[in-house]
Amino acid sequence: MVPTSRASIRDQFWAELEHHLAGWLEKVSEDFSETAFRQELGDLKKDPLYAAFGFAIPEYVLIRLMGRVSISIGRRLGEIYDKIPRLITQARFGLSEEAVAPKVGKKLELDVCVPLEHLSAADAKYVKGISRKHLHGERLTGGLGIEIRYNFNPNDSARLRKDVEMANLLREAELLPVYLIFSTISPRDEAIARLKRAGWTFLIGGHASGFMRELIGMDFEKILDEVRNELDAQVAKIMQEVYTSYAIRTTLGPYQNK
Repeated sequence: MVPTSRASIRDQFWAELEHHLAGWLEKVSEDFSETAFRQELGDLKKDPLYAAFGFAIPEYVLIRLMGRVSISIGRRLGEIYDKIPRLITQARFGLSEEAVAPKVGKKLELDVCVPLEHLSAADAKYVKGISRKHLHGERLTGGLGIEIRYNFNPNDSARLRKDVEMANLLREAELLPVYLIFSTISPRDEAIARLKRAGWTFLIGGHASGFMRELIGMDFEKILDEVRNELDAQVAKIMQEVYTSYAIRTTLGPYQNK
């Protein structure tokens, strides 16, 4: 479903979020169960490296499980912030799937493209105005090439090389490279500096939200406020599943009784 109104944007966002909340709850229920915990501990005990270093213990199993949940949360948040803005952009400007998410180069897929040649004269003028307002007065020739991250933590050089390559390809296609990061606690200055040199314009936190709110009417902050009670209840259910699980009870119980 491509959202066409504010109500449908909210409904689509919540439907996507509910899907991922259910996925997190299922993962916790399975990974923190007695069966999974014992399997993980058994595998560590049979492994010559972890056993030799003294990590074949319940406490380390718990660390591994917590790390996987954190990774899962990050991956699913990334999917939300990739998918929904693309759908809203497509609806806002009447773009085809190929136009809003083109392949750049041979294999790189852009998160969101706003190509001026596919817009009406009024929409093209509007997008140019938003660009001048939010992107340091940058003038558009072919349109916007937008990459979106809910956070920014490029730990591997391969990811940075791809982003540098993407910026070069977008410039060649006369698209202005715009990098949006919605979290403010994750940006890495040295990586951002490298990508700025490659041609990216960065908008972080409130600046990213304000840009997308004006560009396509996407106001995630307002939508999240509207579903706050239900969202908090679902997250609380996930946290309860974690902290009442077999993995927690069997690992932390002895420490809590000291």
